[in-house]
Amino acid sequence: MSYPILSTLFNIGKTGLRRAIATARKSISINFTTKYLGFQHISRQHIKDNYTRPLAKGLFGNEIENPVILVADGAYIYIQKSNNFKFQRRSYSLHKNRPLVKPMITVSTTRYNVSVLGPYHADYKNSDAKIIKHNFKLNMEQMTDWITEGDILTVDRGFRDAVDFLRRWGSIPRRFLFLKKTISSTQ
Repeated sequence: MSYPILSTLFNIGKTGLRRAIATARKSISINFTTKYLGFQHISRQHIKDNYTRPLAKGLFGNEIENPVILVADGAYIYIQKSNNFKFQRRSYSLHKNRPLVKPMITVSTTRYNVSVLGPYHADYKNSDAKIIKHNFKLNMEQMTDWITEGDILTVDRGFRDAVDFLRRWGSIPRRFLFLKKTISSTQ
């Protein structure tokens, strides 16, 4: 909802409303986010013991090494068209034909949210592969300390340009490749 509508609903001036929203945002980031999101809020061992499905261990894991198995993907959060022209251009997705922002979500194989990074703009500069490379290079949330060599990172086709990069970092990317590429008959 816009500030004028919220201001009317709660009978608060715009400046008071902005201050209240800023205070709520700060409180959430201090009291909620650090306890329930981010790589540092949970231990690797806890993910292995409580949030890894036996099927995932059977498909990707190895009883001797017992790696952490995570699933990473960019999600879409649809937004309204912005009045800010620069943001409007950066948030418009040619793929989805509408404005959106993209958080990078990392979950366990039981869908336990380990980390949500972003949001990122939806333009051509922010594909899933570029976002994960950016996160690793900047060591967002100390993720390179948490994800160690030999851990499995399950990704989709959107990460195809980052597979070699992830291997160099020591992670073992696993992609879902259900559809085989076909050679077109027209040349």
